[in-house]
Amino acid sequence: MCRHQSFFSHCTSDVLVVTIAKLTSLLLLAATALATPLPLRLLSWNLRYDSKPDSIPISETIATLPASIPTDQDVTYYSSPQEAPWSTRRIAVAQEVSFTQPTIIGFQEALTRQVHDLSDLFGDSYSWVGVGRDDGVRAGEYEAIFWRNDTLELLECDTFWLSPTPFKPSKFPGVGCVRTATRALFRPLTPRGRNFTVICTHWDHQSDPQRQLAASLILYRAAYEVCHHRGPVFVLGDFNSPSTGPDCGGYSIMTGLRGPVQIPADFHKKYATAEEKSRLFVDVANATEPVNRSGHHATFTGFERWEKMDLKRIDFVMAMGTAWSARRYRVGENWWDQGRLASDHRPVWVDIVVV
Repeated sequence: MCRHQSFFSHCTSDVLVVTIAKLTSLLLLAATALATPLPLRLLSWNLRYDSKPDSIPISETIATLPASIPTDQDVTYYSSPQEAPWSTRRIAVAQEVSFTQPTIIGFQEALTRQVHDLSDLFGDSYSWVGVGRDDGVRAGEYEAIFWRNDTLELLECDTFWLSPTPFKPSKFPGVGCVRTATRALFRPLTPRGRNFTVICTHWDHQSDPQRQLAASLILYRAAYEVCHHRGPVFVLGDFNSPSTGPDCGGYSIMTGLRGPVQIPADFHKKYATAEEKSRLFVDVANATEPVNRSGHHATFTGFERWEKMDLKRIDFVMAMGTAWSARRYRVGENWWDQGRLASDHRPVWVDIVVV
């Protein structure tokens, strides 16, 4: 649990307060100047929950992979867009991670089996945090955060619910699904690296009022993290909210295009900070130089053939704070020509530097 204590609460002299404030500012500037730049690769990916469960072990799936590269005549390209069981899709997800080596991964919509399968496939390279959204333990979908053990150390983590009662498993009135956000504070293993916070989240697919509350809660919590830990905050998530149009309320609140909605009083009290109204998120895609933005535009495809895909950009990586810079942004592939769709969402990658 984070406890914020006022540095000046016992100071009785205005002169002393000013002196300490100036000294604190100088120390923060000095720390910034001495901070070691930390390159990070972030991945956000909605995995599609395990809707076709079976008991096939990982070893059996691996055993079915072809031992040699097939000939062109043996491949049926883009053979089937239909949703396959997770036991078929998991290898493609793990291969993508293995090849691209992200530092941080935010997986949305993963059930317990999916999280543990990926942990087994990744081996000792990654650790993870997260809880099932339905009971705060194992039931329901996880918004899981994975990180590389050779680069980062986890300092703190927690989950909050995107509802009027954010400190216990609950859902927004009138919606069918519980929605959560997983928050993790990291320290780089490199000397003098700056701490930073990651929030992985998944918002409602039907209710824009829920998405607006979700954005308002995360915006408020992130402002506290920036102020309290003096490092940037990165949000990896399926917002189910495009950047424009009638359903863009959540995105608009995150980026300051509209004001936040009222949040629960207990959440407001716990994460109060004087900087709350001056902090907004930046869509990392917009912060990236155009020449370094690549891949697809849409992040959601559904399980359909190309001509029938319900294409939309609803998955985002966002950043708050000043101690970072964007290097590259890419919407990757979820359907390779000789395989099945790995998910109904495409992976979203960003390369950034924390300074």
